[in-house]
Amino acid sequence: MKRIVTSINGRIVTGKEARISVYDNSLLYAEGLFETFLAIDSRLAFSKEHFIRLRKGANLLGLKLSTSESKLEMWLRATARAHPARFKRLRLTVTGGESAVWTGKRGRSRVICSAVEHKFDNSPLKLFAPESKIDESLVFNRIKTISYGAKAAALREAQKNKCDDALLINSSGNISELTSANIFWTKNNKIYTPPVTAGCLEGVTRKLILSEARKNRWQIIEKNCSLKELKSAGEVFSSSSVRLVRAVGEIRAKNYKAKFEAGPMSEIIFSRICEMLDI
Repeated sequence: MKRIVTSINGRIVTGKEARISVYDNSLLYAEGLFETFLAIDSRLAFSKEHFIRLRKGANLLGLKLSTSESKLEMWLRATARAHPARFKRLRLTVTGGESAVWTGKRGRSRVICSAVEHKFDNSPLKLFAPESKIDESLVFNRIKTISYGAKAAALREAQKNKCDDALLINSSGNISELTSANIFWTKNNKIYTPPVTAGCLEGVTRKLILSEARKNRWQIIEKNCSLKELKSAGEVFSSSSVRLVRAVGEIRAKNYKAKFEAGPMSEIIFSRICEMLDI
């Protein structure tokens, strides 16, 4: 079993102490936010961008953050420092607080930080596209809410089909994202990725790749794309805050199968990000 270090409101807790109220809105109504950071020792990768998205999510949900960002960062660093691994997946969860319906008054949100060792895996991903579709019109797709039931179901279906992750398709029949990553592909020396209007998360690493591409004058285009169109891509890769960049080797769906070779673009981008992070 992996070692997990957890803190609640800044205090490191044991497994038995790692609990919240059964009246918390995060449990009753899935009201809450989370961010997943890559931690190198006690250093947080791209923390500024994560906190910008956290604020945006809080404003959208009408969720009052009861703790300053400087204190949140201090708690995250302390949790990361308490875990011995060099590389860690560090999750910050902000709950909705206790429900006034059940307790008579609105409780303050709880801040949960959990750290677990992260190991980079460069093997190409195998993806499965479920038949169920996502609603790309939902603005909540663009933030990290804890309401992850649909994505969890898609991931279980992908794993049942012996794949690493699910490739989500929207109601218009276009690709959107993975359950916890954005997707990119190349064709004719151009890089493509779905627009956020396709229902994908405004990923921190996605935003960084768009910025780096423009800075280096790589042609990068946000474009809707169906599974059928994706079949002719040169290379396909994913991006996320913890995996950074990882090639996609195979995509399967009902009556569909496509294979891709790992290409130079994903390797170049991965190396650039590692240079930025000094790893």
